[in-house]
Amino acid sequence: MSVARRQAGKTARVALAAVLLAVLPSCRLAAQDLPAIRTALQLAAEGRSDSARKLVEAELRRSHPGDAAYVEALYFRARLATYGDSAERAFRRVAIEFSTSRWADDALLQLAQLAMAAGNPASALTLAERLRRDYPGSELRARAGFWAGRAGFDVGEPRAACAVLDSAQAEAAGDVEFANQIAFYRARCSGLAPAPPPAESARAAPAPAPVESAAIAAPRARPFEVQVSAARSDQAARRVADRLTRAGYPTRIVASSDGLRRVRVGPYETIEAAETAARDLRRLVGGSPFVVRTP
Repeated sequence: MSVARRQAGKTARVALAAVLLAVLPSCRLAAQDLPAIRTALQLAAEGRSDSARKLVEAELRRSHPGDAAYVEALYFRARLATYGDSAERAFRRVAIEFSTSRWADDALLQLAQLAMAAGNPASALTLAERLRRDYPGSELRARAGFWAGRAGFDVGEPRAACAVLDSAQAEAAGDVEFANQIAFYRARCSGLAPAPPPAESARAAPAPAPVESAAIAAPRARPFEVQVSAARSDQAARRVADRLTRAGYPTRIVASSDGLRRVRVGPYETIEAAETAARDLRRLVGGSPFVVRTP
């Protein structure tokens, strides 16, 4: 490998680590329980990322999977990762396997940002909405709303984007710099026509309960599935589901009260099997399929 290529690879790895660390709110940077993690972050800030990663890996080996120390070290393994795929895998483990940990909401936010950076706003929107839905008390709700708004514009849902940006702006009160970032994107809402009023029959009808598509429903005795896409219409969701079914995947559509039809594949007994399926599905249909734990 040439010197130029080695230097380019090093530059890309440093850039990834810088991006992942830069978006961590200051309150989280000050909340480390493990001295090794605090030391690793300091080393990374000084440009000694290899030493920082070695400290985090040593902490992972010392910790028992599932312990608070293990989850914290796993989270910061992702923050200090040199490659996007490595970061994504670790963040997904935190968000899925340790969804009740203090780092789960932040892991979802990082995944949303990685999806946007990879040019997949639909996945970013799903992840940001999940953070806001599943962690209503999170201090990161406003930031998730910001990324959901950006992704909403990119997937062609401007009214939904403006609504979530309005919520994010209210939740970000007191943070002037962040409020200015939100205002920059909210400027796109000024020329947007108001949404038409709902029909009388629609106003009178109760909101539909979440349902599953019986035609292609899969059994849910196993704990993991792969979410392939989220669509606003039954037709769009079924096109994806039919393609997956023809490819041999057990597929179902989950329609939720938020109006999205989520196309999922599975179930799988282990997260490893689900992650393998997600990688295969990325090659088959593109996008950014990701693992979810079934309720």
